[in-house]
Amino acid sequence: MVLYLIRHGAYAAGGDDPGLSPFGLAQARAAGRLLRERGARPGALVTSGYRRARETAAAIQEELGTALDPIESRDFTPFGDPAAMRATIEALGVPEALAVGHMCSIGELARALCPDAPHVFGTCMVVALERVGEEWRLSWAQRMETV
Repeated sequence: MVLYLIRHGAYAAGGDDPGLSPFGLAQARAAGRLLRERGARPGALVTSGYRRARETAAAIQEELGTALDPIESRDFTPFGDPAAMRATIEALGVPEALAVGHMCSIGELARALCPDAPHVFGTCMVVALERVGEEWRLSWAQRMETV
């Protein structure tokens, strides 16, 4: 299994659940193009219910040309439980999956799965992990803080 972990793009100021800023949308589109160029073909998409994560996932899917129904999970919100996130990912049963969340949740999941993976994520940073047997390995990581 290949898992793409992505922190949401930069978001607009204000409100309880802000959406992406224009820059954040550009970051998300750039992340989608990067995934497309690297041959990503996710069969499942998990995201938090926060608007900035949903909008990031939608922009990435648009660039990938996919139309997956996102699985919204409270576990992928800013302080989600890494064990629950891992269980959700491993239960998907697909060769490739995409998870869009927040710095704390995605970072903690990366740390729980693979000690070599970055655990501090800039906005729209993409980390690809590959599961080999029971072990997760870092395949690559790419920052999207500038586009």
